[in-house]
Amino acid sequence: MKNLLLTLTLSLAALPVLSTHALAADDLPPARAAEPDAADDLPPPRMSTRKPRTVEAAAVPDAAAETTTSLDPTDDLPPPSAKKPYVRGVKPTFKYGVDDLLLELGGLPDATEADTYSTLRAKAYVLWQPSRDWELRAGARIDGAMQRGGVADFTDLSADYTDTYVRYRSGDTRLTLGAQTIVWGRVDEIPLADRVSRADLTRFVLDDLPDRRRAALAARWEQTLGDYKLDAVWLPVFNAAELPDPSSVWSPINLVTGEIIGIAPSPAVAALVKNASISEDEHGSGGGAMRLTKTGGAIDYGLTLARTRQSQPYYQIGGTPFAPTLTGVHPFNNFAGADLELESNGITWRMELGYTDAIPVTLPTAVTVTAPSLDWVGGIEFFPGGADTRINLQLVAQSLQTDKTVLQLTEYYGTNGSIETSFGQGRWSAGLRFFGGFNVKNVYLNPEISYSGWEPLSVYAGYHYFNGEDRTLAGFQEDHSMAVIGMRGQF
Repeated sequence: MKNLLLTLTLSLAALPVLSTHALAADDLPPARAAEPDAADDLPPPRMSTRKPRTVEAAAVPDAAAETTTSLDPTDDLPPPSAKKPYVRGVKPTFKYGVDDLLLELGGLPDATEADTYSTLRAKAYVLWQPSRDWELRAGARIDGAMQRGGVADFTDLSADYTDTYVRYRSGDTRLTLGAQTIVWGRVDEIPLADRVSRADLTRFVLDDLPDRRRAALAARWEQTLGDYKLDAVWLPVFNAAELPDPSSVWSPINLVTGEIIGIAPSPAVAALVKNASISEDEHGSGGGAMRLTKTGGAIDYGLTLARTRQSQPYYQIGGTPFAPTLTGVHPFNNFAGADLELESNGITWRMELGYTDAIPVTLPTAVTVTAPSLDWVGGIEFFPGGADTRINLQLVAQSLQTDKTVLQLTEYYGTNGSIETSFGQGRWSAGLRFFGGFNVKNVYLNPEISYSGWEPLSVYAGYHYFNGEDRTLAGFQEDHSMAVIGMRGQF
């Protein structure tokens, strides 16, 4: 897909919004209407700037319209036994809970590496707000994977942090330091402005975009200026993408067949992969980026500038013919992008345009060169027949600006999207996620049906189908179509 490089660009349900519940006022004297909390206007790190899918006007009481009763001066003070009025945000708040839970069993009817693939994922957090201005959060996750029944069995259990940060709010300013999950952009699956996130490649494209991102160490400054918002991120330490076990069917390098994702299979490539030592270079910082967005008008728009290292690896060929090496490198890229969003007659239109320089590509001689890339994504979202059904469709155009012969695809035109509907008083839902190529065969289909009558848990059954040409994402995984059953929870 993205630039169709050896670099994986597997493009992106946000973390639960944590809020402080206001307490009721005491008996006497009557409490005034609380002023809006300007500090809460900023969205949490994972939220994008796109509009909510359903927008309802909220009735806000007009404090100026309140009538007051004139009292005798002796009534100005409350009785001695009256408690002091409660001021919102002063009382410390402590919370903890589970963010996400996933248990899944999959069957691989066509794979030679394994017959089954099972997944465990659990995320938990604690949150302390000592005052209205400060927030401290710590999160952790456990990930398990087990592959059985073939020539590449493995079991893996690992732990990682989720959003763990210190946050300070003052008026229209919010500063956050620590591990954060930040996904910029307006479109689903492959937002071009997504330049500071850390990819989770352990399950390829099986999950929705937010679940394909992990927290990365960052310093973030968010500033609201009326209808405008400035968002600046610095990545002091580079965090590479989370990769699956080398034996996993979702690994970008297939050790059994000797294939690399994005490269046409050949005996020469297979010999190199099977004999190469594989490593990753992730030293140094991750760079920085800035995003300016405007909301509230007829058209919402954003501008993004970034100089960052993408977390997905590009495997550079090195060594000697007798001792080849594959090194996952993460070179810096300069990016400039623009996006917009508007709503008309119940249809939301979104678009992103991006230019990226110095994309690494591989010549037939195995030498690495760079080329700029120009990418465009446009999409629509609408709800035919009401809120029970949602349709999201997107068109994608990606082009490497080079006249050299390279091992990757230099142009890709395709579509992706999702269709979702609910029935049975909202307890049942059915959906389809997909992507497909126009100039090359690259087909992915993910039908699914789920039952959520045991909230917050739901059970589901689905199928992930892959079929495509060489050098495409679906072509690389076409022997790994998988039927799944599972249980998940959003708490």
